[in-house]
Amino acid sequence: MNSPSLRYAVIGMGGVAQVHLNQISAQAGVTVVGLSDPTDPAGWRVPAAHAGVPRFQDTEQMLRETRPDLVSICTPNKFHHDLTLLALRHGAHVSCEKPLAMTVAEAESMEAARSAAGRLGGINFSYRNVAAFRFARELIAAGELGRIQRVNTVYLQSFLGAAATLYSWRNDVALAGFGALGDLGVHMIDGVRFVTGLEYRRVVGLAQTLLPEKPDATGRLRPATTDTNAAFLAELTGGVVATFETTQVAPGYGNFFRIELSGERGTLAVHSDHPEELWLRAGATLTRYATWKTDIPLQQLPTEFLGRGAPPTPGAIVPAIRGEKVDFPTFADGLKAQRVLGALLDSMRTGAWQAVGS
Repeated sequence: MNSPSLRYAVIGMGGVAQVHLNQISAQAGVTVVGLSDPTDPAGWRVPAAHAGVPRFQDTEQMLRETRPDLVSICTPNKFHHDLTLLALRHGAHVSCEKPLAMTVAEAESMEAARSAAGRLGGINFSYRNVAAFRFARELIAAGELGRIQRVNTVYLQSFLGAAATLYSWRNDVALAGFGALGDLGVHMIDGVRFVTGLEYRRVVGLAQTLLPEKPDATGRLRPATTDTNAAFLAELTGGVVATFETTQVAPGYGNFFRIELSGERGTLAVHSDHPEELWLRAGATLTRYATWKTDIPLQQLPTEFLGRGAPPTPGAIVPAIRGEKVDFPTFADGLKAQRVLGALLDSMRTGAWQAVGS
């Protein structure tokens, strides 16, 4: 069966562009027609397979000349909004990096423009690809843990605190909008919503910058203005209390993303380093009795479930464009996460709980 041809372009040629390029271009019928970034093309991170693709430092010129059907936006967060609207005006579907925008107003504008243009918008919430997260979602949706009673989520990294890690746009709040809260916290926000099916009602939190400066590539010390640590509480649907902690400067942690939750009839935990396993103790009889010995066994996921695979994010937007029924994170999902981030920022300014808009 022949797949309809799809012209594809990427805006922003940093490291994450390789993820978009590799996942989207690997699908049948997709042709990469252009790469764009205002910086010197000699410094772009272009996979060898795409070394011959035309390069543009003027994004509008690329869109005008290559006429892509789909565009990935892999730039610093500050530019997501304007470039999304530009791509939509040129008739393209859009796959955007996370967080969707710098503010709730920008995210709302992006979703409204996408809807008006009649195009699809995807956001790279990549942990929806992890088999353990998807299996946990199925268990909870089936009611096997009963009513959810508590959620605890941590996402810990060390790379930003390492002396060898140089200053980048991620350290500049004017370009990133957020630090750990937006870079890692947005994955926690979406991950909990994806796994549990619960929505956010109100939040309260705080953030701090524990890394005042970083050396850039020339050795000059630059001020770091984004948060490195954040913690927050959320009230979810039905009054469920959820706790969150994230950091980019905890020595020893690589990419430690863990969601644990308990229901009336069980406790479950998923961990990004164990994509084909989960911790699970569940069942009406097993949980009927109290225990004073903690035992939440590590379980292998069923091989049949693993064999089904999952539409990869960001690549799942391709079959969706072709009219297939595909479950992928959309601009609407990105907007929901942005509203939680916005409420958290308001809470940090006021020191009080903030309702999450809908």
